[in-house]
Amino acid sequence: MKICILLNGEIKDYDYINNIVTTGSYDYIICSDGGANHAYNMNIVPNYIIGDLDSVNENIIKYYNSKEVKFKKFPTKKDETDTELCIELSDKLKAKEIHLMGALGGRIDHTIANVNLLYYIRKRGIIPKIVSEKEEIYIAMDEEITIDGEIGDIISILPIKNDAKGVTLKNLEYPLENYDMKFSRPLGISNVMTDINCNIKVKEGSIIIIKNI
Repeated sequence: MKICILLNGEIKDYDYINNIVTTGSYDYIICSDGGANHAYNMNIVPNYIIGDLDSVNENIIKYYNSKEVKFKKFPTKKDETDTELCIELSDKLKAKEIHLMGALGGRIDHTIANVNLLYYIRKRGIIPKIVSEKEEIYIAMDEEITIDGEIGDIISILPIKNDAKGVTLKNLEYPLENYDMKFSRPLGISNVMTDINCNIKVKEGSIIIIKNI
């Protein structure tokens, strides 16, 4: 079960993101409040629109009502962000993967919060990814993952929450073997893929992996 969540961050290239959404074989498309504006601009009809709806244009609400899109409206004053509510719904729908789009750009606090949500999603046993026109962002927690790409792609690895212990990097210009990465040092910035995929392993801790497209 793979779910796409459209957020209200920056999307500058609608054609690029629209192609990912329409060819991504998503079982559900969920809009987090103002993400519905992006969906409308890409001629995408989502399955759900969730939030307090304070960022969705009224004509778009009417349009999606006519398309029988399911709305889940919540109070403006609440403990969860609209995106958290989308993640909770995705969990109830038995998601195995969640891809967040429109998660970056705009307000820096929103961007940091959305990147941190990768940890929140992974702790639920779901594999998350942030996708933009320029980046793909992954998380690894006490595990090994493979990132597909092209030779020359830029890969950055950053610990989150705390130090990341036992980091091993393969098929990258600067490999590591069982290295303890400090949370306070950007050692993993701007590595380079030497093959069409690279392997990244962390024995203990959590790392964010950013592939620049």
